[in-house]
Amino acid sequence: MSVTHWLMPIALVSPVLVAQDTREVEAFVKEAVSFVKANSRDAFLNEVSRPIGRFNVQKTKRLYLTVYDLDGKVIGHGKKTQEVGGNQFAAKDKSGKLYIQERIGLARKKGGGWVEETKINPANMQTQVKRTLVAFQGGMVICCGMYEG
Repeated sequence: MSVTHWLMPIALVSPVLVAQDTREVEAFVKEAVSFVKANSRDAFLNEVSRPIGRFNVQKTKRLYLTVYDLDGKVIGHGKKTQEVGGNQFAAKDKSGKLYIQERIGLARKKGGGWVEETKINPANMQTQVKRTLVAFQGGMVICCGMYEG
């Protein structure tokens, strides 16, 4: 079998790799919060959604942010820009949990922290627990997640 045949299946796998430890996600979200503090809201949201932005998966090859307003509207997305403008307030995970509402509630009450939801991991198409770090800055709910396991 040629090298090309060996590599082809790997090339078909999604380029999005999930974070393997909490420190990586925490550092990424901390960087995002610092960026928000130092720049305008529009500059931050542009940095999240534009393909070469520092919080976009096309730039990082690994992590990305999803940003919501307090009503559950997606205002920035570092992977699925087509979701910007949509409202996900009523979104449920595989177990029926209203996970966006949980993220927003945590942001409002405590300014952020970790939450868990059950979702399909795009890397292996298996149902897994996804841990998401939530931060609240500039009226925005800033999220970055990782799958366990």
